[in-house]
Amino acid sequence: MMRLPFNAAQMKRFLSAIPTAILLAASNQVFAAESYGKAPESTAFVFGGALTADDMQRSASPLAVDYDGNGIIGAGLQSFYFDLDWVRVGGEVGLAFRFGQSSTSEVWAGPVARLDPLKLGNDLRITPSITVGLSMVSDAQVGREADQEREYEGNASLLFYLGPEISVSFREDAPSIFWRLHHRSGAGKTLGNMKGATNANVIGVRYIF
Repeated sequence: MMRLPFNAAQMKRFLSAIPTAILLAASNQVFAAESYGKAPESTAFVFGGALTADDMQRSASPLAVDYDGNGIIGAGLQSFYFDLDWVRVGGEVGLAFRFGQSSTSEVWAGPVARLDPLKLGNDLRITPSITVGLSMVSDAQVGREADQEREYEGNASLLFYLGPEISVSFREDAPSIFWRLHHRSGAGKTLGNMKGATNANVIGVRYIF
């Protein structure tokens, strides 16, 4: 049975923080609109993919890496508040479900930076971005993540999140298709006494609203 990555006490604290988060988001939108003369851009995305059986470097080659028999589906939201010439900066929050050898869930959040698109021809746009933050899971996924947890006698519940991404679209306001390396780790035992944890190659669709 799939477990959510919150117990009752954690959920209470999370819910109590929502009003503050809403106020901060509203103030950021006002600041951004006043500073840059335009409303912040928001996007929603969905994705699906597979967890790899190797480290981040090897996992960045989707066709060459081995996979560990686990899949992942997820969705998220982004809001870009600051337009800094050639890069837009904002925040991202997401939820994913991992399945296969076991069933677990994940939530993550953090800042996201998106470079201006590389334009090829009249319509094709290739856009790199990266999300950096924290990721919490309901349990270690059976496979590489659980193996890493045992090897380092660590705790994979709360780790760093990294999501380098490349998206492709054919108009500025059109839906885009993206590839992302969905990565969790302890960054050299900084969190959870963990080094690596999970890497997933995912393909998704993003909508601007």
